[in-house]
Amino acid sequence: MRLGTTLQLGRLTLKVDAFIVLCIFLSCGMFVSLGFWQLDRAAEKRALSAAYQEAAQAEPVAYESLSHADAERVTNNQRMALQGRFQSEISFLVLYQFFRGQPGYELVTPFRPASGGDLVLISRGWIAPGSHGDRPEVPAVEGEQTLIARVYLPESEIPAGEVTDDSWPVRLPRLNLTQAGRLLGEPVVPYVLRLESDQPGVQARHWSQPDFSTRSHYAYTAQWFGLAALVLLLSFVYASNVLSVLRDR
Repeated sequence: MRLGTTLQLGRLTLKVDAFIVLCIFLSCGMFVSLGFWQLDRAAEKRALSAAYQEAAQAEPVAYESLSHADAERVTNNQRMALQGRFQSEISFLVLYQFFRGQPGYELVTPFRPASGGDLVLISRGWIAPGSHGDRPEVPAVEGEQTLIARVYLPESEIPAGEVTDDSWPVRLPRLNLTQAGRLLGEPVVPYVLRLESDQPGVQARHWSQPDFSTRSHYAYTAQWFGLAALVLLLSFVYASNVLSVLRDR
């Protein structure tokens, strides 16, 4: 037995069914919750964008001043200055990289800090294939260098790729830091440094900027709130004689 009642407001009649009201409440609650979730995602994007821009404008942090614990707390796009030497003879070539529509490699060269410790992987940018489409010659950077670069935190779930090269530079379908350390025979820091422009050894800086756009989140917010309003409107029309009243007028 379903509970219900009929409300009379002048010429307007509204039939209220408890089960239908419950369904309307649950549906509208779900749509409204999804709308507020999209608003929260937009706020997160704005906060990430602000942090990203703030990091880009800050003064570089000296790599030598970071302890091992600090290395775990670096942030994306944080500027860093470090001294040391490139290990150009043991570079990595990451496949399937494009620059201005041309396929090539991302050149990643280990860097040995003057202060010691783990190797740092320096992404030098995009490099074209060799003349016959094979591995390119890696431009060597001799002597001790002072670099300014930005932190890039790769996804931790990136799987290791198959290695078919038996000599350096080694081509990889993707850069997995654990695999890179294993191939190098020593540990590497848990992030990559991307060279800023005009730095020693930099190639074409092909990295895209993160997408911090909130437009889609606001569009989805309007969609979910609109669906909630539509459910209420259609339910009211279905449960009442409002159309008849309007036609009579």
